[in-house]
Amino acid sequence: MSSFNFFGETIPKTHAEFGEYLRRAHEEKHHPLCLCKSPGIPMYVSRASNTYILKRMPNRGAQHHSDCDSYEIPAHLSGRGLMEDKAILDNHDTGMTSLKLAFPLTKSTGGRDPITPSSGEQKTVQAETTKLTIRALLEYLYEEAGLTRWSPRMKGKRNWHVVRHNLVQAAQNKMSHKNAIAQRLLVPEFFSVEKKGEIAARRRHFFASMAPTKGKLQFSILIGEVKAIETARFGGKLIIKHMPDMPIYMAADVFKRVGKVFASQIAMFEQDEDIHLLTIMTFYLSASGNPQVETISFMTVDSNWLPFDDICEKELMERLVTDNRYFLRAMRYNLSSTEVMATAILTDTKPEATAFYIVPLGASESYYDELDQLVDSTDTPSHIWDTNDEVAMTLPPHTNPTVERPRTEQTDIPVSEDLPPNDDFPPVDMYVDEPYPEYEDEPFSD
Repeated sequence: MSSFNFFGETIPKTHAEFGEYLRRAHEEKHHPLCLCKSPGIPMYVSRASNTYILKRMPNRGAQHHSDCDSYEIPAHLSGRGLMEDKAILDNHDTGMTSLKLAFPLTKSTGGRDPITPSSGEQKTVQAETTKLTIRALLEYLYEEAGLTRWSPRMKGKRNWHVVRHNLVQAAQNKMSHKNAIAQRLLVPEFFSVEKKGEIAARRRHFFASMAPTKGKLQFSILIGEVKAIETARFGGKLIIKHMPDMPIYMAADVFKRVGKVFASQIAMFEQDEDIHLLTIMTFYLSASGNPQVETISFMTVDSNWLPFDDICEKELMERLVTDNRYFLRAMRYNLSSTEVMATAILTDTKPEATAFYIVPLGASESYYDELDQLVDSTDTPSHIWDTNDEVAMTLPPHTNPTVERPRTEQTDIPVSEDLPPNDDFPPVDMYVDEPYPEYEDEPFSD
């Protein structure tokens, strides 16, 4: 169980007065110490929505023990390291996070046509590290939601209820300029025929906030699971699995570019029924009142909702889950597919976590050189799977038996008190190594 040092006292997370210690630490600007290592690692307390939240210090997550829920992937092993303190700015005092986005949330009416859809950055020649692309925003929220962290206890327990709930929580306290991300974000509710009318009413209320103001279109952000991508009379349309009564339309040129840029993701989704295709987009309401795509990207996730970019990454995720491993999935953010980074960090190896690298098929000599440089420059132990060799994938041995792994509690994601009305289930902490509440994730009825 997680324990912390407040004012010289060791206080477990289960302490009856833990909330009071958080309040006092916030008021006195005291930095509690996480006791996952000795000496303890400083943390801080922020306040948001009348809730005190214990959070890890920026850029200090990798210093925590790999068993600790405040542990995060070392900055140089994933794409997030390039975004910290540039596109992702945490404010210790307010508990708010400022995000710099590479796409607009408003547009002058009568302006240009919808912009080119985001390619998910795999095809980017040079990464832009000062702003989050729309795909990078999805990866950031997914990571903040704890959905890139895996424990064997999660097997078979993730579904749209859990994914949506944690994404909604992750969006709290995030700002872009003067825009609260949570207020701009639409994550469709789990569809129910019985509640169809209620869901539609809440959606209309959300759309009402998108009316043009001062001659500018207001964009909202949608994250949803794709059911189908179809042709429409003047372009194309997206059918979102849990929003089947409200297609998202695409202009003909955008529809064409989506089919070209995201061909591999769409093909994997269409060929494997176990794959979920997530989309993130900015959209506005057309003159007819229908949602229209402005900027869009996609991300494939497996049956456990773990992200992957290609078949080799999917194979690794499935192997790690099958072998009951504990790990973190590393995300690219704005890094291109040709840049070297770890695919996952295995947190059940001792004495330290282990970075797992995949050498892609057809890797160039320069790729091998960059991989060698990265491995040599980090203190994190490495394990490499070269898919160009005729050798089966191997995993580093783990030293934490699943049944004996201590439970720890996540400490840096606030629980929102303003969830949509249909979220009538208890908050699910993706970091906690304990069973999830049972929900049936049955297909919706058209």
